[in-house]
Amino acid sequence: MPASSGGTRYEDEELDSLFKAVGFVVVQWGQAEQSLDMLVAMIYQQLGGKQFAKRLPKMLSTKLEFLTECLSNISALAPFKAEGDALVVDFQRLSDRRHDLIHGAVASLSPQNGAFVFAKFDIENDFHRVREFRFEIADFPALTKELIDLGGHATTLARCIWELVPK
Repeated sequence: MPASSGGTRYEDEELDSLFKAVGFVVVQWGQAEQSLDMLVAMIYQQLGGKQFAKRLPKMLSTKLEFLTECLSNISALAPFKAEGDALVVDFQRLSDRRHDLIHGAVASLSPQNGAFVFAKFDIENDFHRVREFRFEIADFPALTKELIDLGGHATTLARCIWELVPK
């Protein structure tokens, strides 16, 4: 049933689907990154990671750099290097999509050719640049699977590393 908001028409069901999709990204990314946080904290605090960072990494990029360096240089982590490196690649690959969806603004309340259009301000050389991107409705099932897998992989690796922590 069409609804109206300030003269703009949209389908409630379509917009609800978008909100559910973006909400899912927020919740599932939070779960995945929390597992990454636990992994980084264990390595930093108890497995020799302090030699590779002055402070516990907090930003995603610094956490991933830290994890990569530790996987390459801490012998106790050697059995987990391939899995850890793959996890880093997956976080890097999905982070831009997540960032765009979370920090972009919906530019159209109705899908256009099977996608919602977003506008995103990017900063380049101290200037804002507006960039549009499309969130393809058909891509959401694959993104859902990728995010669930990311969270599962991060949690599994954190549990494995937990076994290395002196009790």
